[in-house]
Amino acid sequence: MFLRLILGWMIAACSSITGYAADFYNGKVITIVVGFTPGGTYDQIARFYARNLPRFLPGHPTVVVQNMPGAGSLVATAHLANAAARDGSVLGIIGGGSALEPLLGNQQARYDARNFGWIGGKSGDHFMCTISSRSPAKTIDDAKVREIIVGSTGPGSRTMSFPIALNQLLGTKFKVVTGYPGGNEVSMALEKGEVEGYCGWAISSIRQRSPQWITEGRIRFLTQFALSKHKDFPDLPLAMDLPPTEAGRRAVEFISADSVNAWPLITPPGLPADRISILRSAFDAMLRDPLVIAEGEKEGLDIDPISGGELEKVINHLYTTPKDVLSIVQELSKAR
Repeated sequence: MFLRLILGWMIAACSSITGYAADFYNGKVITIVVGFTPGGTYDQIARFYARNLPRFLPGHPTVVVQNMPGAGSLVATAHLANAAARDGSVLGIIGGGSALEPLLGNQQARYDARNFGWIGGKSGDHFMCTISSRSPAKTIDDAKVREIIVGSTGPGSRTMSFPIALNQLLGTKFKVVTGYPGGNEVSMALEKGEVEGYCGWAISSIRQRSPQWITEGRIRFLTQFALSKHKDFPDLPLAMDLPPTEAGRRAVEFISADSVNAWPLITPPGLPADRISILRSAFDAMLRDPLVIAEGEKEGLDIDPISGGELEKVINHLYTTPKDVLSIVQELSKAR
């Protein structure tokens, strides 16, 4: 009898705590901070979530989007880590590479990515190193003998870390031009001929935002940064297979792990576990909903959800990278 009373009290207490966490969202305004400019894929994903997530959160709060571009989303990531409210009223969408910056010794990355709340991602992705078909270069080997100017959103972004890695480990001659606030601006620069290439362009983003680049043969693919080949590009080499040394290959594999947490939705550190659970449940339910999936397809968004638990596992694993591999990756970061 006594044990039943204790068990009943524990269940009631847990229900009370869960109910309190759920009540938090009643009448609230939730802000999704996006680390890139309006008009790009990250911004589109945030607005897609802002329209749909309220239906799956208890209390059906209003969700708004705030763009905070800069340094490949490093500005937004630092804001989430050090300044944003830690109560579940602020979420963030960042470039997955920002999670690796503390490991690379970036002094601006004053945070530990393991402390964020990882809610989930719409999908993984494959990041392509592409060049304009106007370029004389046709293969990754051609990039070893002539300079190719590529656009970048700056340190902390794939558009800088990927071409720099290829330069240092393969001997390519990519010249990285920084200062573009988002991928949308890099693709516009490519179209106008300001740059020759875009190294770190997600295939889902190309197909969704600029499908004509593929259908009209306006770009060439040199290599893909991912842990496995895209089903539509079985003959395109993986970047992690290209370096001549085992250590170099492992270093590229490290930065390619970003393809798993390609489009992450996160919370600031220190969020209560029950609120993380509510957000993860709502996120998972949203991306399983037939109406939401149909809307995503209509917008050209590739939805193949990755759970918050999976993202958290990847991040924790990256933070256990062996020192010898990490030292190579850190040296790559110094070459920026």
